[in-house]
Amino acid sequence: MAVISNEVDQMLNKELKEELADQALTVLLNQKEIEMGDLEWIKCTFGYILNLPGHGLEALYKIIKDDKVWYFAFQQDTLRYIGINEEQFQSVTEHMIETHLK
Repeated sequence: MAVISNEVDQMLNKELKEELADQALTVLLNQKEIEMGDLEWIKCTFGYILNLPGHGLEALYKIIKDDKVWYFAFQQDTLRYIGINEEQFQSVTEHMIETHLK
């Protein structure tokens, strides 16, 4: 795992973002959701990446290819492919930012 600073907000940690995106892409490749040739057309968008004292790293993000979107959460050193929609993604993101960054 990339180096994580002691700061709570990790959204500017480019190395960490790349590592989390790569983990999600590996899941999608292994599940045959995408192919290697798709990678140049894929976008990754993060809702948040937080280093929470006592909990560790937590992130919510999505992988987008054309009109298909896959959502991922990273919690307690585990990547999870989650079944949520865009409204839920935005709601959880807003809640986490409001709770931990304001």
